[in-house]
Amino acid sequence: MLKNTLGIVNIEGTNVNFGKVMSHRAAQSFSFLARYRLIDFVLSNMSNSGISEYQVYMPANSRSTIQHVGTGQHYNINSKRGKLRLLHSELDSSPIYQHDVRAFTDNLRYIEDSNKEFVLIAPSYFIYSQDYTELQEDHERTGADITVLYKNVNNARENFIGCSTIVFGDDKRIVNFQENHGKYKNRPVSLEAYFMRRETFIGLIKRANQVSSLYWLKDILHDVVNEYKIYGYAHRDYVACINNEETYFNTQLELIDAKQRKLLFKPNWPIFTRTGDSSPTLYGPLSEVRGSLLANGSIINGHIENSVIDRDVVVEDGVTIKNSIILNRVHIRTGAYIENAIIDKSTDIKHAVEIIGKDNKPVYIRSNSII
Repeated sequence: MLKNTLGIVNIEGTNVNFGKVMSHRAAQSFSFLARYRLIDFVLSNMSNSGISEYQVYMPANSRSTIQHVGTGQHYNINSKRGKLRLLHSELDSSPIYQHDVRAFTDNLRYIEDSNKEFVLIAPSYFIYSQDYTELQEDHERTGADITVLYKNVNNARENFIGCSTIVFGDDKRIVNFQENHGKYKNRPVSLEAYFMRRETFIGLIKRANQVSSLYWLKDILHDVVNEYKIYGYAHRDYVACINNEETYFNTQLELIDAKQRKLLFKPNWPIFTRTGDSSPTLYGPLSEVRGSLLANGSIINGHIENSVIDRDVVVEDGVTIKNSIILNRVHIRTGAYIENAIIDKSTDIKHAVEIIGKDNKPVYIRSNSII
C-alpha cells in the first residue's frame, strides 16, 4: 500500500483537444457512462492503492471539478488522516504558459511541505483500473529513479494521437520518448503516470524552469532520460485515452457491451464517484430500450438503442435515440430523431427535429440549448 506516497492528479496536456465540445468545463469533470466523471478513475486507483494525501491540479474552467470532487469523502479519503487539496495555477494571458510545470511551481510549497517520501503523478484522461502498489514494487525491484506506467497498444494509428510513446534499450531501460503521430499500429504508449521520490520530482520541476518557461513535465523527462534510470511498468488490462471528441464518444459506446466493461471494472476494485439520491428510471408503456446504459431519475417513453442516458432525462413518446450520449436534465419531446450525437446537459429539444451526426464524427449540441 502506498501510505508513504503523495498522489498528484495532473492537468490535461496539449494532446487533449475537444475543440468546442464541452469547452465550458475541464475534461477531468466530463460525464462518463452516465454515472462517473473522468477524474473518478485516477482518484479511485490512488485511493484503492492506499494513498491518503492528494493534490488535484485544475485548469481555469474547473467549477465542475470542484463541485464533483468536493472534500473527497466519496473517494474514501479519510478527513482526519487524509488530505485533499484542489490547486490552481496563476492565470496567464497566454495559454501556452498554462502547463503542468507552471502549476507545480505555483504550488511548490505544498509539495515541499509534504512528509511523503514518494510521489505518483497521473492525469485523468486515461481510463483504466490499476493497483499502483505494483508500480512501487517494480520501482524498487529495478532500482529505478523514475518508473513510468505504459500500455502496449495495437491501435496507435487511430488512438493515443499526441501521446508519448516509449523506446526501450536492451536492458529494458527507457532511452527515449516520442510523440505518437499515428504512423505505427503497435506502440508502447506512456500513460503519463510517473512514480519517483518526492525530492526527485522537486528537482525536475526546478530544472524544467531553468530550461524553458514553456516546458511540461514530459519535456524535462525527455531531456533527462540518459541521466536518470527510467524504467517502464506495463499495464495489461483495458485502457482508453479520452483526449478528443471522437474517443469520448466511441469509448462510451464501446463500453455499453458488458464484456468490454468487465475489462475495465474489476471485482474488489471499486470506482468511486459522487452519488445523487434519485428515484429509479421510469419506463412508460411505449418505451423500448435496447443495448443502452441509463442512469436513475429519468422518464423514458421513446425508443433508445445503443446509447448512454444520464440522470434526470425526459424522453417523450415518439422519440428515437440511436448511438448517442445524452447528458443530465435533457428534455426530448415527441417526434425528435437523434443519431450519432452528444446532447449536453439541460438542453430542451422542443420540436420534432432530426439531429444526425456521422459514425466517426458525432454532432454536438451545447448545454442549455433550446431547439
